[in-house]
Amino acid sequence: MFHFENGMLYVEDVTVETLAKEVGTPFYAYSSKVLTKNYKDFATAMGKFKNTICYSIKANSNLGVVKTLASLGSGADVVSAGEMFVAMKAGIPANKIVFSGVGKTPAELEAAIKNQILQINAESEAEIDTINEIAMKLGMKGNLAIRVNPDVDAKTHVKITTGKKENKFGVEWDEAKALYKKASQMEGINVVGIAMHIGSQLLDLEPFRLAFTKMAEMVSELEAEGIILQNLDVGGGLGINYNVELPPQKTLTLKLLKIL
Repeated sequence: MFHFENGMLYVEDVTVETLAKEVGTPFYAYSSKVLTKNYKDFATAMGKFKNTICYSIKANSNLGVVKTLASLGSGADVVSAGEMFVAMKAGIPANKIVFSGVGKTPAELEAAIKNQILQINAESEAEIDTINEIAMKLGMKGNLAIRVNPDVDAKTHVKITTGKKENKFGVEWDEAKALYKKASQMEGINVVGIAMHIGSQLLDLEPFRLAFTKMAEMVSELEAEGIILQNLDVGGGLGINYNVELPPQKTLTLKLLKIL
């Protein structure tokens, strides 16, 4: 949607020069048509699966961008209370918001619990204990998912891989089941899901297959223990074309969800 005509740069059907005269410089220009197309492509690829596509607010928290996605039915993945409030201000309901990331403060967790967001993705036993304590003080329950580290090599750049055992993210695979049992018995916890994110800029489908298969096995093991999960948070960023990369097609990648 960004293109040149007769030496003029256009954003959709409007020249950048026209925009500059109207809003002044410097400014950022985004194409709602591109945002809409990409979201709908992804939603279509999900097909028959019951799902909530959660836009990562940290990618771009511009209110216009988030409002555009909210109008299409998008949820939000946030890593701070500030991002959570941006999402809600843009029109994304709390029950479509996932709070991910490390280093959540007690105040942020309290805000998430008070707003009864879809789920808080806990990264450790200590965080689960904190969520429980805060929720009990509020006389509420926090919706909890545990981010589990599947120890899968995403075959992406070492600086953006997050799913290997040596990475700092998530609960170790062998410890996860015990933590689920503990959390399920806590008064302030409502265990709703399991989360996984193996990295960004993934160009190979096999790591998804390995990670999703392990997640499915974990879900089955938990069900056998009487712990029934409502939400499967399957993370990992599909690659894009920077230079000569060949990203996997979204429709092909999302067929892997049938494993679950």
